[in-house]
Amino acid sequence: MNLMKRRHMLFSAAVLLFFTGCLPGLGDHRQHLFEQGNQSFEQGDYAKAVSAYEDILEMGFESPALYYNLGNAFFKEGKIGPAILNYERALRLAPRDEDIRFNLRLAEEYRLDKIQDIPTFFTTKMLNAFLALFGLRTFYLLFGVFYIIAAGAAVGWIFSRSRKWKILFRTAGLAGLVLMIFFGSAAAFKTHNLHHGVEAVVLENEVAVRSAPTQDGTHIFAIHEGLKVKVLNRRRDWIEIKLDDGKEGWLPAGTIGII
Repeated sequence: MNLMKRRHMLFSAAVLLFFTGCLPGLGDHRQHLFEQGNQSFEQGDYAKAVSAYEDILEMGFESPALYYNLGNAFFKEGKIGPAILNYERALRLAPRDEDIRFNLRLAEEYRLDKIQDIPTFFTTKMLNAFLALFGLRTFYLLFGVFYIIAAGAAVGWIFSRSRKWKILFRTAGLAGLVLMIFFGSAAAFKTHNLHHGVEAVVLENEVAVRSAPTQDGTHIFAIHEGLKVKVLNRRRDWIEIKLDDGKEGWLPAGTIGII
């Protein structure tokens, strides 16, 4: 575990702005807890670091830095499931962060389960890879930018008297329209995936997956800490899951953490 990238993100300007935002008292307390967690981590008191970071989460605050550091603390404690869960949550907020990806890949090496994916079409793989490049906010921001460009070009085309400028505005408008539709569709796909493609991580050492949402259900197979699964359905204290190889079954809700 010594290869883990231990970079902390406390000094990120964005994080500091969040911590010292509109409510100075609350922001100062969050910053104090974050610094306390970082200090405990550096001193090797990983349980105390986890406690400090989780106290911030309980306040309703989240950030890539917070989840990343929490994942590092869990990883150092040898808790692979919670570490992977928090790296995945950090990656959702900062999909292009290489440190998060590095530590996530490292933690995944410690998983017992090696699940082979069902082969997918090349176009589906390309689409998923593209959607993973940016966060949802970025896609909506790009959609808005190109909407403004397309609308501005349309106005310019209407009021321009020069043929040269009309051609220029028309070209810019068409390009803006195409890119607006492209990034708008990407935002819609990503939104759909986030709301309907719910994923979770197994938190316990071993979990029995059953054929029905009850302890009397047939034991189909077992999965282990750190495995990422798709959530299909929920029924009281049970969740139906699906593995990447197509296997499905039910397990107790408390044995997994929703990403």
